[in-house]
Amino acid sequence: MGLRSTLAKQVNDVLRPLRVQVVSGTSPDPAVEDFISARATMAAARKAGLPLGAYVDQAFVTPGATPDLVRAMLKLAGRDTYETVCEIGPGTGRFAEEVIAAVRPGRYEMYEAAQDWHPRLRTLPNAVLLPCDGRTLAATPDASVDLVHAQKVFVYTEIYVTLGYVLEMARVVRPGGVVAFDVTSEECMDEDVVRLWARERTIYRPVPRQWLVDLLGRRGLELVGSYFTPMPPGRSELLVFRRR
Repeated sequence: MGLRSTLAKQVNDVLRPLRVQVVSGTSPDPAVEDFISARATMAAARKAGLPLGAYVDQAFVTPGATPDLVRAMLKLAGRDTYETVCEIGPGTGRFAEEVIAAVRPGRYEMYEAAQDWHPRLRTLPNAVLLPCDGRTLAATPDASVDLVHAQKVFVYTEIYVTLGYVLEMARVVRPGGVVAFDVTSEECMDEDVVRLWARERTIYRPVPRQWLVDLLGRRGLELVGSYFTPMPPGRSELLVFRRR
């Protein structure tokens, strides 16, 4: 079963009691697989009587997972002000909402390939949607953002996509700024998870942790901490770096 059909099955299994079925989202990038559609997901959240972010956490992850991750990221980052923030793959906007509420940036840049989520994302304070090619942060100048982050993105992407974005994150962050993203590292792969992934042909894409830390270290980024966050049936590791 491929990535597209696996995701559709998992999501629709959760939504079936609500009599809602996911249909394909839209993206101009043929390298980006379809994911949950904006219309179906927002309808399910309304049916459940929950804010969108809380619904996604409850249905697919763990209640409270999104605010917990954002609090951990900002605590590890150790900064008080963030004038410009950039997020890769905001999707539903659940992480963006939490970051915006916490730090109130003057500009919140977003690169999102799934165009059906764009109207929702444009409603967020100071949101700026930039052209997304699924590879780069081409519309963001060098050393121009205080925080650039991606949540639940690189756990799915092929290594060449992850590498392209990680190198771009290093390019756009200012001195003293923060780069944060979660990955499936070897620290996330206990015996139970490995057996389950092997049996179910996992859609997750592990990345060697120390190799990644060394790669960014050579580009002036120091690892300041990490945080494990739920990603059923296992977990991912949020890595937080600061530009020297």
